[in-house]
Amino acid sequence: MSAITLLRKHVGRQGEVWDAAYEEIDVAFDGYCEGVEYSVEQVDEEYEDGGRWTNYRTKVYRVEEAGEVAYFSLWRELPATEMQDGGDFSYELTEVVPKEVTVIQYVTKKEAV
Repeated sequence: MSAITLLRKHVGRQGEVWDAAYEEIDVAFDGYCEGVEYSVEQVDEEYEDGGRWTNYRTKVYRVEEAGEVAYFSLWRELPATEMQDGGDFSYELTEVVPKEVTVIQYVTKKEAV
């Protein structure tokens, strides 16, 4: 099965990290789908503050295989304290597309010059 097809099979899936589906997703993003030639590049990463116990990280990957390019976003709930290390929680996989966006930011007058 192609890496892109494998990942699309899990799009929309929400689950607990380290369930069987997450293992397949993780292996695909690490570039280890057996018998398939493809490349994976992490193109974006964002963190959101969670709360006392969890934070949230979203990574976007560009996957290229046999001339086809697809982008996938992997959202993960991460432990917020060292006492919870290794206790990663839930995830969700989404297929996304790049879109250029113009943003207006307000900076100090000194920075604008």
